[in-house]
Amino acid sequence: MTQWIAVALAIASAVCLAVGTQTQSTAVTGETSGALNPRNLPALLRNGRWLLGTGLLALGMALNVSALALATVTVVQPIGVIALVITTLLHARHRRLTINRRTWLAVALCTLGGAGFVVCAVSATDPTRHPDEGAQNVVVLMLLGLVVLIGITEVVLRRHRISMFYVIGAGVLYGFVAVLVRLTMTALTSGGLGAVNWLSVLMLLVAAVLGGWMVQCAYSSGPPDLVIAGLTVVDPMVGVALGLLVLGEAGPGFTGGIAVGMGLAGVVAIVGVVLLSQFHPEVIQRRAARRARSGTRDGGTGQQAASATED
Repeated sequence: MTQWIAVALAIASAVCLAVGTQTQSTAVTGETSGALNPRNLPALLRNGRWLLGTGLLALGMALNVSALALATVTVVQPIGVIALVITTLLHARHRRLTINRRTWLAVALCTLGGAGFVVCAVSATDPTRHPDEGAQNVVVLMLLGLVVLIGITEVVLRRHRISMFYVIGAGVLYGFVAVLVRLTMTALTSGGLGAVNWLSVLMLLVAAVLGGWMVQCAYSSGPPDLVIAGLTVVDPMVGVALGLLVLGEAGPGFTGGIAVGMGLAGVVAIVGVVLLSQFHPEVIQRRAARRARSGTRDGGTGQQAASATED
C-alpha cells in the first residue's frame, strides 16, 4: 500500500513539474533573445511567471521527496515521464503548434518506455533494503567527479548552446539528487539528524543548483517538452542504475529477464527523445530559421564580392 501512495505522489509531482516547466520556459524565452547568461538572472527574478514556475517546480520536488520517503528510487523516478505528455500539449497550445506524427510517436515511445521501466522496477526492487555508509560515499564521490566534468565541458562548449548537453547533464545530476534524497530521508527516519551525512546534503544542494541552471540554459535553446523528455528518461535511468548497482536495491525478483526488459524499455525511451530532438515542430522551425539567417549572410557576402569585382 505504501508503494502505491508513493506512486500517487509521484504522479502529482509530474503534473507540477510539467506545468512549472512550461511556465518557466515561457518566461526564459521572453526575457532572452538568445542564449541565457548570468546577466539575465535579475530580470528572471523579477518575472512573476518565472517565479510561479519556480514555485510549481518546488512543489513538484517536495512531492517527489515525499514519494522517495515511501518507496525506492527505482519505483518513483520513472513515473515522471507523465510530465512529457502534459508539457507537449501545453507547449503546443501556447505556441499554436500542430503536433506532427513523428512528435506523437516520440512522445509515445518515451511514455511506453517509461511505463515499461516502472513495471520492471516494481517487480525487481526490495523497498526494505537500506544502503550502507560505503554505498553513500561512493555516490558522493561519483557526483563530485561528475560536477567537475560538467564544469570542464561547459567551459569548452560555452560558445555553443547545445540543448541536449544541458538536458542530459541536468538529467544525470537530478538522478544523483534523487538518490541522495533517498539516502538522506532513510538516515533521518532511522537515526535522526545525527545519522545524516552532511557531505551528502551539501553535494545534493550543489547538484540541484547546477542542474537547475542547466535546465534554464536548455530552455533558451530548445522547446520545454524536449527538456522534460530528456529529464524524464535520463533522470530515472541514472537513479535506477545507482539504486540497483550501488545502493543494493535489487530484490529477489531482479533476474536476467527483468534486466533485459528494463534495458529494452530504456532504449525505447531514448529513441523517443532522439526523435523528439529532431522532429519536434519548434525544433524544425528553429532549424529553418538558422538556415534562412545563414543564407541571408551568405547572400550578402556574395553581393558585396560581386560589387567589388565590378568596381
